[in-house]
Amino acid sequence: MGGLKLEDSSGIILTDRQTDRQTDRQTDRQTDRQRNSNIDLTRIFACIAVVGLHTFPREHSIGTLLAYYLCGFAIPFFFMSSGYFLLNRGKINWNYPLKKAFSIIRLVVLWNLVFDILKSVFKVYSTGKLNIEWLDIPQDIIKSFLQKGEMGHFWYLGALIIVYILLPWMSQKSLESKRFLLFLIGTVCFIIQTISLFIAYPLQADVIQTFRVWTWLFYFLLGSFIEVITSRLKNKIHFDAHLILTVVVTGIVLAFHYYVGTRVILLEGKILKAEYFYDSILDVIWVVLFFSLLLRINLSKRVEEFIQKFASLTLGVYIIHFPLRLIVARILKVNSLTEAVCFWLIVLIISAGITWIIGKTKIGRYLTKI
Repeated sequence: MGGLKLEDSSGIILTDRQTDRQTDRQTDRQTDRQRNSNIDLTRIFACIAVVGLHTFPREHSIGTLLAYYLCGFAIPFFFMSSGYFLLNRGKINWNYPLKKAFSIIRLVVLWNLVFDILKSVFKVYSTGKLNIEWLDIPQDIIKSFLQKGEMGHFWYLGALIIVYILLPWMSQKSLESKRFLLFLIGTVCFIIQTISLFIAYPLQADVIQTFRVWTWLFYFLLGSFIEVITSRLKNKIHFDAHLILTVVVTGIVLAFHYYVGTRVILLEGKILKAEYFYDSILDVIWVVLFFSLLLRINLSKRVEEFIQKFASLTLGVYIIHFPLRLIVARILKVNSLTEAVCFWLIVLIISAGITWIIGKTKIGRYLTKI
């Protein structure tokens, strides 16, 4: 009737609910302890690249298109870095993913409120009338999870909730079961990509990114094996050879994306987006080589400190850059690769600055962290 009671190492009697809370806190502390600067570096690269995905125009020139495709590793990197931490610590109970899911929903609700209020302020400035459509806010929240509206990039957070919900089930799997699951889901990815190439139509286009669970689970699981993969690469090839191989494969990937995206598959007559290549075995090889290369870099203490500080801004940059780019685009017109690079850097730097300022406020942890 009173619930199961356990005794912790300090001799304190804990109820089952208290034990769950303690496990959650331990999981969070383990994440902080296990966090290393090289993984933070992969997140920084992913953050920089995701801004590039939304600022480099595909249709403008070959240069801007190749720059856009070069940023295609961003989303796989995000899921792999999460899988690296969360699938290498044993069993995780339900409280942890539920707490994370609640934090994500709270963050999405708050940011939709912020931007709806800002839009209303601009309307007052332009029309002189205050008009807040409160009934539109719940719709905006739902649409943002479903890759629609001005905050449609929150699809990633919706996909992350799904992955978190599946986390307790995945964390219970043995190493062999995880390997088999990775192989099984990977096979599904490669079949989808092969059929898409054969019929000249991306099958992924029929499913919004929020629900492309097969892709996100594959990279999430892959992240749990990346340390082992990196160790084996380190034993077999020198860092310089690894670097050269990564550069060569990057060139091959860009050539493949360019050819397929401009000549083989044109979705609604437009150049194919990077998201339709995530299931490609070539992209998986590229992502693994690049991710493991970053894990092999020896970082000085000073560089580590900078990386850790910048890494704390990545979620905020991801959130803010998407609507910010629309404002910057009204001021800066992109007519060349040089202007596109400037556009990308301006959006990135301003987003990081705004995130840093928000982080100094009392509500910063609710707006830039989950």
